[in-house]
Amino acid sequence: MRFGLLGTLTAHDGVADRPVQGPKARTLLAVLLLNADRPVSLDRLLDALWGDRPPATAEASLRNLVSRLRRTLGDEDGQRLRSTPSGYQLSLTDDELDTRQFEAAIRRARSAHEAGDLSAVLAETATALGLWRGEPLADLPEAAGGGAAAEQWRESRLQALEWRFDAELGLGRPHAPLPELTRLVREHPLREVFHAQLMLALHLTGSRARALEVHQRLRTALIEELGIEPGPTVRAAHQRILAEPPTEPSNPAEQAEQSAEAAEAAKAATEAPPAPAATLSADRPRPSQLPLVSPYFVGRQEQLATLRDALTDTSEQPAIVVVSGLAGVGKSALAVRCATDLRGEFPDGQLFLNLRGATPGLTPLTAHAALTALLPALDAARGGVPEDTDGAAALLRTALAGTRTLLVLDDAADLAQVRPLLPTAPGCAVLVTSRSPMHALDHALHLRLDVLSEHDGIALVERAAGRTSADRSVVAIERTDLARLVRLCGRHPLALRIAGARLAARRTLPVRHLVGRLEEHEDRLDELELDDLSIRRSLALTYDSLRGSARRPDVRAAAALAAIGTLDLPDYSAPLLAAVLRITPAQAATALDRLVEVALLDEPRPDRYAPHDLVRDYARELVPDPADRTGHVRAALDWYRSLTVRMAFALDPGSALTRELPPVAPADQLDHEGALAAGDAEFGNLLLLVEQLTATNWATSAEVSPLARALFPYLRVRPHADALRMNGIVQRLAVRDGDLAAQAYALNSMAHAHYSAGRNVPALELLDACLAVAEDPDFRRRALGHRGLVLSDMRRVEEAMASLQEVLDLAVRAGDDRDQASALVALGNLVEAEDPHLAIAYHHRAIDAANRCGFEYATVAALCNIGFAHLRLDDPAEALRHFEQTTGSSLRIASWQINTEVWRGRAEALRRLGRLNDALTVVRQLLDQAAPLQDALVTGTFQHTHGLILRDLGRPAEARAAWRSALERLSTADHPVVGELRDLLATG
Repeated sequence: MRFGLLGTLTAHDGVADRPVQGPKARTLLAVLLLNADRPVSLDRLLDALWGDRPPATAEASLRNLVSRLRRTLGDEDGQRLRSTPSGYQLSLTDDELDTRQFEAAIRRARSAHEAGDLSAVLAETATALGLWRGEPLADLPEAAGGGAAAEQWRESRLQALEWRFDAELGLGRPHAPLPELTRLVREHPLREVFHAQLMLALHLTGSRARALEVHQRLRTALIEELGIEPGPTVRAAHQRILAEPPTEPSNPAEQAEQSAEAAEAAKAATEAPPAPAATLSADRPRPSQLPLVSPYFVGRQEQLATLRDALTDTSEQPAIVVVSGLAGVGKSALAVRCATDLRGEFPDGQLFLNLRGATPGLTPLTAHAALTALLPALDAARGGVPEDTDGAAALLRTALAGTRTLLVLDDAADLAQVRPLLPTAPGCAVLVTSRSPMHALDHALHLRLDVLSEHDGIALVERAAGRTSADRSVVAIERTDLARLVRLCGRHPLALRIAGARLAARRTLPVRHLVGRLEEHEDRLDELELDDLSIRRSLALTYDSLRGSARRPDVRAAAALAAIGTLDLPDYSAPLLAAVLRITPAQAATALDRLVEVALLDEPRPDRYAPHDLVRDYARELVPDPADRTGHVRAALDWYRSLTVRMAFALDPGSALTRELPPVAPADQLDHEGALAAGDAEFGNLLLLVEQLTATNWATSAEVSPLARALFPYLRVRPHADALRMNGIVQRLAVRDGDLAAQAYALNSMAHAHYSAGRNVPALELLDACLAVAEDPDFRRRALGHRGLVLSDMRRVEEAMASLQEVLDLAVRAGDDRDQASALVALGNLVEAEDPHLAIAYHHRAIDAANRCGFEYATVAALCNIGFAHLRLDDPAEALRHFEQTTGSSLRIASWQINTEVWRGRAEALRRLGRLNDALTVVRQLLDQAAPLQDALVTGTFQHTHGLILRDLGRPAEARAAWRSALERLSTADHPVVGELRDLLATG
């Protein structure tokens, strides 16, 4: 990973940006980066995020923020962002944070400066200054706490500049620092070293009088503002200028060139307003071709600052910036606004050319046609434009040499069109807009332009609608509707411009009426057309160019977009689309990457692709034939069935469930981590796909039920709140089709979802319904065991004992060791409260049965429960030993509930042993893991333990807050800990 604080906050994984969304998440990351490799207390984080009056839910919200941040950084296991007893710690290497690299380069530059190694000074200061992207922590609030550090970094940057200028002067290069020194003395009018260096540079380039003027202006300013004379550095430079004869360049040509350059720099340093450092001769044209700034341009201040900094960079090569993004996202408007703001920085002219890369009804300009359009504006085509592109490009480079000219190349089709138009001499800058990012263009800044913020989107609609408070205030009356309108338009500038124009055309049209029209996604693109403005036509240009291309990757990309529209899932992977399109995964990945390049898709996470909402609407229209659409959906269903089967074999090998599934070839097998990762990535898609299938006339429960059943091992390890919804859909399909087996499986899975959430009453009702339709004896036995577990939790001991003993007897007669182990574990749990020793005996028998059939899940559960039995026997040391036996490879095969019980038991054993800080670390790690799953039962039981630890640490107020939070989360749960929580809060 690479993190940046020297400018706006950035995170990059070495392949792509990892944008951290939301001001609180960005503040959290900034605080952790500013304190990297050091624990940051919860109090410090809460203060940074909410100030001195955090809400009651602040700590829970912080855990959610941490969880989201871990996902953004690809750190789901919490190895980089770790919980500590007092808070959180972010671990980094020195090369992962730009401020550490900056500080290291500054230290090396200082050593080189002190040693007089001028070449090393130039190298190290170049490294340090190259890391500087702008004002440190520019987009973060003061609460992030980086003010002192930012001030130090700013001072270090100025020191690096001083050392660099010293080295350039010492190496006999007085011309090099002149333009930058000229600017810096204006920005820092009392910084004496910069003035002394500028004086010497002017003196050494033959501008002695100007150098003395710089001295006089500085001396006057110091006396008038501070009442002091210049210091020794400036006095020494002044004395040297007076003592030495004027310096002259070594030859006449060089003298003319350098004297003019020095004179301009000196003039800029001593006059206001400053003149440009380089200028064309008076008889040459200074083109000013920029169009008017769009009256609907809003926001984009951060992007404008990035562009200005990049385009005004005073390096030894021309500055080049490529702005890419989705059609209609505002690339051209941003470019024109930025170029207009920079007119004064490019006094020799501003050229603008629409390259027509995606202009309706027009073919893109060839490179030669573009050169033919540009050269006359520079008065460089008096003898005609050379017929060959290379000759015309050379003529353009000659015309631009020695000038400060800005070229805006709008709507570029591809890199081949742009390359011949680029200058090579420093001083010029090029701003390119394109739907393609042109990453192959070297030495360029690539800026991907996203949609607007909701606030800026509202401002754009207000401006386009022209509705002021004089007639009807959109802001005051329809703010909620307007925000909804902006979201329905996907915060897309062109869509918002059209929506605003519709409101302007009908002054009495309420915003809510337009919102109602846009909420029907089938008609949304029709509503977003007005005169020559059209989202559909804008997107069609890109799609049609791909579909009509002679390149196979482009054609596959067009087919992939059509398939995306047919499936209409939240996001997509290359293997899924490979199955749907019947191509290889590598070909599918290339197609998806191509769609990202032309801004029809985003890649929010590595190897996961998603379209913008309006692109999704457009893609839905690309496959009108119902047969083709059904073919795509069937192919996706087949792929997901295969994937869930592979996941089941990886997560629960040898179970009765997997014995009912088709075998998996060795080459297609997943490992445990791969199965969990696949489930994490695809569950949302699976849920939506199953919901969509209910609307078809061909999907049956026989096709859908195996998919949901194969998911069961994954959902046992990774519970999802939506598992209930998925199995409810399957159950309704099964009822419609009269499929009793599918009904039974779905009812059992729904009961498991309720049981996992602590809702025992509905779980029991569903299990009774399941047993009423279940016919397979093995399945009935497992459902009966599940019923015994629910009754046990409800403390209906006699009924639970009868049910579980029946399951055990049936399992023994059937010779099923797995079901025996499960029943024995459940029986041990049932008797633990009354007889912990008997419970331990049951669990040891369960371990024996589990070992006979390799059922590690039951082994982990039994060891965990033996630990809790020892806690009841007031033997925390022995309990901890059993809990720790479950860690490592065996623990990862257990369910989420058993995993959390193991860790809760560890925390309780550590608490009773007096190892309170260790216990606190365990609890907070588990609360972090539970946050993204929104598992109220697990979070509530852990908050209960959390409060006990805090109480023992002498922090009663925090303990009560934890217990209140636990009670809120368990409000709908039928769990024994609820009564204990009420007692704890009642007694204090």
